[in-house]
Amino acid sequence: MKNKLLFIVMLFCSFGAMAQEKSLTLSGGYVFTNIEDSDTDADGFRINGLFELNPQGGRFSHGFSMGYIHTSASNTVLDQTVDYKITTLPAYYAPKLSFGNESFKVFLKGALGIHFSHYKRTGDLTEITDWDAGFYGGAGLGITKSINEKFFLGFEYEWNYMSNIAYVDGFVNSVMIGVGIKL
Repeated sequence: MKNKLLFIVMLFCSFGAMAQEKSLTLSGGYVFTNIEDSDTDADGFRINGLFELNPQGGRFSHGFSMGYIHTSASNTVLDQTVDYKITTLPAYYAPKLSFGNESFKVFLKGALGIHFSHYKRTGDLTEITDWDAGFYGGAGLGITKSINEKFFLGFEYEWNYMSNIAYVDGFVNSVMIGVGIKL
């Protein structure tokens, strides 16, 4: 009797696990930021991948995201040109709250994780380079539109704060468009 009861409990628990909806989204877009300690605005591009689990098709989902951000800028002061290049690899947990129907959804997303960044500053007389890591956190707002039952399109704005040990902290703004698939 105990074996049958244990089997029934395990069977019903597995139904909840099978009810999770999984999706993978690949997106890319424009990034803009301000480089601290200078009057320079940097811009560039971002490529991002997001894997999500949505328990039982509800409003709240859990995601894990990894990406690549590349920004560059140039600043001339007193006939000296300084070039900046910052490459960042963020990895973060991305909880999401969605509103809407199956065809069209609006969402709020968080970001909480770490980043690894390469900073390069080149001037007329010297070059400074450094690898660094730190906190990566922020929030996003976006929409998704279903194409069919498997594929969807997404548009998103994401604001993030990055802290660093060796160079100054900063804010990053991203505007991305992407394609997703439900697994």
